Amino acid sequence: MKRLSRRTVLRGAGGVALALPLLEAMRPRMVQAQTATPRRVMFVFMPNGNDIKTRFTAKGETTYALGEFLKPLEPYRNEMLMLNGINKMLNLLSGAKGDNHQQGGAGLAPWKAGTGSFPVGGGKFTVGYVQGPSADYVIGERVQEKHKSVPHRHLVYRVGEKGNNIWSVCSHGGPVGQQNPISPETDPYRAYARLFSSYNFSAAGKADPLVLRKVAARQSALDLVIEEAKGLESRLGASDRSRIEQHLQSLRDIERSMQTPTETAVRAGCEKLNLGNPIDAYNDDNHAVVGDLFFKIGALAFACDLTRSINFAWHRNTSNRVYRNLGISEGHHDISHKTDAGSFDKIRKINRHLWTQNIKLHETLKSIPEGDGTVWDNTLVVHWNELSEGYNHDINDDLVVLTGGASKHFKMGRLMEFNKVATFSDLLVNVFHYMGFTDVKTFGEPILSKRNGPIAGLTA
Repeated sequence: MKRLSRRTVLRGAGGVALALPLLEAMRPRMVQAQTATPRRVMFVFMPNGNDIKTRFTAKGETTYALGEFLKPLEPYRNEMLMLNGINKMLNLLSGAKGDNHQQGGAGLAPWKAGTGSFPVGGGKFTVGYVQGPSADYVIGERVQEKHKSVPHRHLVYRVGEKGNNIWSVCSHGGPVGQQNPISPETDPYRAYARLFSSYNFSAAGKADPLVLRKVAARQSALDLVIEEAKGLESRLGASDRSRIEQHLQSLRDIERSMQTPTETAVRAGCEKLNLGNPIDAYNDDNHAVVGDLFFKIGALAFACDLTRSINFAWHRNTSNRVYRNLGISEGHHDISHKTDAGSFDKIRKINRHLWTQNIKLHETLKSIPEGDGTVWDNTLVVHWNELSEGYNHDINDDLVVLTGGASKHFKMGRLMEFNKVATFSDLLVNVFHYMGFTDVKTFGEPILSKRNGPIAGLTA
């Protein structure tokens, strides 16, 4: 079919020009080849809580006024849903939980903590990782079940922290009843190379022959490793078999990521990214640049339909980053445990800074074309924290902010007050429903939910 120009007009009687509506034939050829626009979700984590009393200066549903540290979000007030007073209810897990930093930082995986050697703050016992998968993992797994062409279940990124432990891992693979922490990628340059090393943008997603030969060689080697690992299972005990199965799952993930993208997977906004000159990803002074790079990589992965679920963290929970760029000389976590006015001023300053950085993600998503709009239009961003407030380890008065076009699923432009009667686990059910998985009624330990279904009143 011959492509029509968007400037095409019809001449009516008397020479009056009649503009045509947007037709399929007017769209770029690349866009015509696309499948249905996918929905995506990105979870964005900020550590150490904030200042509950100064979040808002007025609390009307549509007439609310943002407090000092939330002011950077003002331009997005019609494109966000503020959920205030969300309760994590982790105290109901009794002894099967870590401290509120540990358990709150695993909030996307609201399961009981297992045994382990990590000390619990303020206690005389130790715990291990949670025993179940996180929402980003399960959503990605379900997406792949329905869409075999999506190569990556989920992407997991963290800024500025190499080590992995109970205070720094917020993505988990499960299954329910098993500990399976997932270490994030922390170097944006390696993350980009891993995703796109065999991706030929200029050839509509078709890798060149040399790249294909290299991938085939790696695939052959991987097949041998998988077969050898399978051969071990019959000679091992139950615990070791579980570890081998988790290892095999990781190998299968690598295997799937080697698939060459098909032409139909390539989208108008799927274009090569320039990361600029390399910097030290682990220097705290570079955190804003590193975060922005991960945002751009994640947005590009969405645009190329390499994944539909991303877990991003600005740092570990209990982050003690020193924000020298803000004129602050103390560590973030140290400040969060103080109650004087000067310390709260610094907490607000840090939170305002991180919200300013988050706006860069919004702008990036809005800059990538997709169909008649942008990637932003079909993406949900869930901004969350492990604590409500730092000095008392409060977890029952959280602020969760939903942003993004989210395929018009949510009714944006509002502040909703929950006064601790809705839980974070319940909210995750809303996210599953947004992604199309409406069969999900609860997520996590049943005791952490206040309803058998999503939180009412959030949708359009």
